[in-house]
Amino acid sequence: MPRTFISFDVKTGIKNIIGRDLITDDFIAIYELVKNSYDAYADHVTLTFNSDEIIISDNGKGMSKKDLELKWFAVAYSAKKDGSEDSFPNEDDEKRESHLNNLKSRRFYAGAKGVGRFSCDRLGNKLVLITQKSGARSLFKVDVDWSKFERNAKQSFGDIKIPLNATKQQVVFPGGKHHGTFLKITKLNSDWSEEKLTELKRSLEKLINPFSKDNDFKVEIIAKKFLKLDKEKGESQKINGVISNSILRVLDIKTTQVDVKVDKDKIVTKLIDRGSLIYHIEEPNKHGSLINDVKINLYFLNRSAKVNFGKIMDIEPVNYGNVFLFKNGFRVQPYGDVGDDSWEIDRRKQQGYNRFLGTRDLFGKVDLITENFNEFKEVSSRDGGLVETLGKKVLFELFYEKALKRLERYVVGVLWGEAFKRKSYFINDDIAEGVRTSLKDDKDKDTYEDIKLNVGSKIDFVNLIKSLSDDVEVKIVAYDNDLVDFVNEQLDYVQPKFMHELEKIAERTNDHNLLNKIRITEDSFNRILKEKNEAEKREEEEREKRVEAERKAKNEEQKRKNAERKAYEEELKRKEAELQAKNRENERIRAENERLKAENLAREEAEKRKAEQELNKKLNDKLSIESKKNQYLNATRKTLSDDAEQLVHSIDLYVGNASTYINELLIDDTLDYKTKDNLYYIKKHIDKALKVSQIIIKSNFDYKHTSQRIDLTRYITEYLQDLSLTKRDLKIEPSGTVAHFSFLNPIDIDIVLDNLVSNSIKAKAKKILVEFTKESSSKSVIMKYFDDGIGMPEKLVDNPDSIFELGVRESLEKGSGIGMYDAKKRMRDIKGDIEFIGNGIKLKGASFKLTFK
Repeated sequence: MPRTFISFDVKTGIKNIIGRDLITDDFIAIYELVKNSYDAYADHVTLTFNSDEIIISDNGKGMSKKDLELKWFAVAYSAKKDGSEDSFPNEDDEKRESHLNNLKSRRFYAGAKGVGRFSCDRLGNKLVLITQKSGARSLFKVDVDWSKFERNAKQSFGDIKIPLNATKQQVVFPGGKHHGTFLKITKLNSDWSEEKLTELKRSLEKLINPFSKDNDFKVEIIAKKFLKLDKEKGESQKINGVISNSILRVLDIKTTQVDVKVDKDKIVTKLIDRGSLIYHIEEPNKHGSLINDVKINLYFLNRSAKVNFGKIMDIEPVNYGNVFLFKNGFRVQPYGDVGDDSWEIDRRKQQGYNRFLGTRDLFGKVDLITENFNEFKEVSSRDGGLVETLGKKVLFELFYEKALKRLERYVVGVLWGEAFKRKSYFINDDIAEGVRTSLKDDKDKDTYEDIKLNVGSKIDFVNLIKSLSDDVEVKIVAYDNDLVDFVNEQLDYVQPKFMHELEKIAERTNDHNLLNKIRITEDSFNRILKEKNEAEKREEEEREKRVEAERKAKNEEQKRKNAERKAYEEELKRKEAELQAKNRENERIRAENERLKAENLAREEAEKRKAEQELNKKLNDKLSIESKKNQYLNATRKTLSDDAEQLVHSIDLYVGNASTYINELLIDDTLDYKTKDNLYYIKKHIDKALKVSQIIIKSNFDYKHTSQRIDLTRYITEYLQDLSLTKRDLKIEPSGTVAHFSFLNPIDIDIVLDNLVSNSIKAKAKKILVEFTKESSSKSVIMKYFDDGIGMPEKLVDNPDSIFELGVRESLEKGSGIGMYDAKKRMRDIKGDIEFIGNGIKLKGASFKLTFK
């Protein structure tokens, strides 16, 4: 059976997959198109933003019809990648390309995937491309309607026909050139506001290596509708104009930096601190076949450098970025972006506080030049960094080992003093800490001279140079000799091992001058050490003499104490004999006292019984009074005649009707406050009359006196228990009764409690908790009242004092609004207070606190 074959059929949906889905935002799309202009050897590209229109025009080498057919319309094909971008298929093309000789410099291509052209789709739905090849007379025009690729998902990608024609339309490319490419994008997908264009300009400043001093490629933004606004702004804030590499202005800030240059054969590292060369070393490049052209410039920004950066750039360094990565002159996203940690610098810092630097401390760039696209290719999404390859791994290793770690070792060790303290170069930790503390202000200064005066920093620098010299592959070309000069230093508090390490550095670097200084320093060190030993020996001899003298004095003192003890023992025997005689006399006196004591005890018992009888009489009298005051709560029978009781009921009816009418008047919002206040006082006395009538019917309690001495908490407890018997659907639970007698009118207490319970019933409460406590400081009784009703409305919770104002309703149901106002007045009349303390404290409803003094 013959074999059959089948091939892939690419559908129109591929346009979004390799376009909008990879090019994730408008800025990335602009970057890609600017890169294309750069790769076309343009030295000037303009970005024009009009209403619903973006024009990107460059003066690069342009494209012929064959270039358009074989390259631009070849999806996912990159002539840059296979090396055919600048090959000329015939002699005529070669003659035309000779016109580019003045343009072309040795540029490495910024793009190599063949999908950057789909950035146009990201920006807008329609594209007009006009291009003219260098040295040619014909212009070619392409009209692309990207929406055609979205109408039928089953249609093949190649079936969409795009017009490609020669055109007589005249186009002047940037710089007045007659070659280049013109892109006009319309039906834009987003609005380009003033804020967005300002951000684009700042991003483009960092797109092409801003650290480079070459200026052979200009990017210019033209947005005429913002020209007037630009006149009111500073130069760095303007939208229109050529993008400038303003970052070059901050490179002269005096700070600590490490510069690493990697070429094919060797790696050269220079560490510079505020303008002074600290050391210069060379070592072989073990990765020359993979990485042979890298420059790393890394800056540690102390407080002074950050301030200067902000003044120059009009932006704080933390808001500008940190360590950027450039490949062939163009930025690789997102390395260096604000908040980005693609270098994993901050992640590493978390593992060693005060040992590692973070992105907030660093600024700089890694500049990679390479044609090895496979080892250093970007993730297709264009903002995802480099693909994980061996090349990326080696690049990161160079960054960490040759730049970041060496900068950290100097900053943390020499400038901050963290290393020499750990290394124990001083004879004790207190001295090391004192020397380290003196560096606190030095590390943030503009000058470097203070470090040279700190013996701790100099000692750690010696240790740093020694660790470099121990590596046989590292050649120390130069270092700061002042940092290893200890001739005039006081070294009596330094460990002797330090001198041996100085000698190793001198021998390793063949530094005869340093060896001479070491001999002078050693002589001084040995002399100081000898003087110190002699002083310690004299001190030891003096100490021994002092100890011997103290021993003799101690022996004499012991002899004196022995004699005193013997005399004391003799005296003790004499006193013991006297004591025995005295004890016999005391025994006689004790017997006499026992007799007198028995007589006194009998007399006291009689007096005590008499006092107890009098006290019991008083207590019984008090109990009778208290029982009389509270007996109406426990009364179960009526004491009035039927006629009297009917008369009281009639009084109750008439007075109750009067109270109802006053309630209706109080609801009337047209009445002024003074009138309502007068009505309240009338109602207050009516309510008292009502309460008295109820009490008369129920109890035989004597109400001749309005104010009486009562056991307050017991009275309230019994009143509430009695009240709960009449409210079958309401459960009242008092607790925590404490003894507290008060002289007041019980009717006031009754009405306050009635108002609280009435409001709880209106709030649909089924349960009430009452708790009593006593404050030791003020001796006041606190009663807390909780119910499980719907609680106070939110507007009253936010303004609790208004609950007790006249006319303010506590619940959502109809009422006069004077209940809590009346309660507040009555509590103050009896020298107490009531306050609302919130909803949902013990139960879900309202909660109040009553204070009785």
